[in-house]
Amino acid sequence: MSEPSRFSAPAAPGLPAADPFREQLTSGETLAPVSGNVGQQLRTAREARNMSLAEVAQSLKLGPRQIAAIEAEDWASLPGNTMIRGFVRNYARLLNVDADTLMHGLDAAQLQQTAQLEVSAGTTASLPNTSNRRPQRRDYLAVLAGLLLLGLAVLAYFYAPADFWQEKLAALLARNPIPVQQPAAPPVAPLPAAIGESVTIVPTPNATVLSDTTNSGRGLRLRFTQPAWVEVRDGRGQIVFAELSPAGSQREVAGQPPFSLVVGNATQVTIEYQGRMIDISQRIKGDVARLTIE
Repeated sequence: MSEPSRFSAPAAPGLPAADPFREQLTSGETLAPVSGNVGQQLRTAREARNMSLAEVAQSLKLGPRQIAAIEAEDWASLPGNTMIRGFVRNYARLLNVDADTLMHGLDAAQLQQTAQLEVSAGTTASLPNTSNRRPQRRDYLAVLAGLLLLGLAVLAYFYAPADFWQEKLAALLARNPIPVQQPAAPPVAPLPAAIGESVTIVPTPNATVLSDTTNSGRGLRLRFTQPAWVEVRDGRGQIVFAELSPAGSQREVAGQPPFSLVVGNATQVTIEYQGRMIDISQRIKGDVARLTIE
C-alpha cells in the first residue's frame, strides 16, 4: 500500500499557507499531554514530531533563541508576560498540544519565579541598610571627635595665659639650644629709631663681637640668667650679634651705634652699655623687648 502523498495545494490568496506538519494528523487528532513542566512538554512534543528549533522558529515567526528560552523556561530573557503567553499558546497549537493545560502550568511557573525574585530582591535591598549603619555611625563619630578636638585647640589658644606659651617656648629653647652664626642669621627688618629709649653715648667704630674679657665698657654687655635670644643690629642695619645664649653666660658686643635690639625672654636679660645699665622693663611686651640704644 503506497504512502499518502504529503503534497499540499497552494493556499488561496489572503489565507495562510497550509502547515505540512499539521496535515500529518487527522482532524480532531492531538498529541496526548506530556508530563513535566511547560518547557519540557513543548520540547518533548517538538522532538516527537522530529522538528528542529529552526523549523519551529520559522513557523512561529520567532527567533531560535526565543524558542530555546521557552523550552528552558528562561522567562527573564523574553519580552513580558503577555508576549510569553502568546508565544506558548501558539507553540502549543503548532504542536497540537493542549494549550489550556500549558497555560495553567505557565501561570504557576511564572508566579513561583516572581515570588522568588521578590524575595531575592527584598533580601538584597535590605542588606545595604544593615551593613552600612555601623560604618556611617563610625564616620559620624570620627567627624564629631575631630570637631571637638579642633574646638578645644582654639579655646586653648585664645584663652590660655600668655605666660603659659612663653614658658613653653623658653623651656623648649633651653632643651635645644641652637647657636646662630652671623652669616646664617635670619633677616630681621631694622627697627625705627623711635622705638625704645635713647641714650646719648659717644659712638664706637668697628662692628665686632667682643669676648667676655676684652674691651670691657666699650660696647654692649649682655648677661643671661636664663636661656634667651638676642639680636643686635648696628647703625648701618647690619646684624652684629644674633644668638640663643645659655643661662649664666654673658656677651659683649661692639659696633657703630645706634644699636637696635630684639630681646626674647627679656625679663631674664640685663643690658649694660658703656658701663651704664639700660632699663628695658618698660619695653617688654609679651616677654619680648624691642629698643634702640644711641
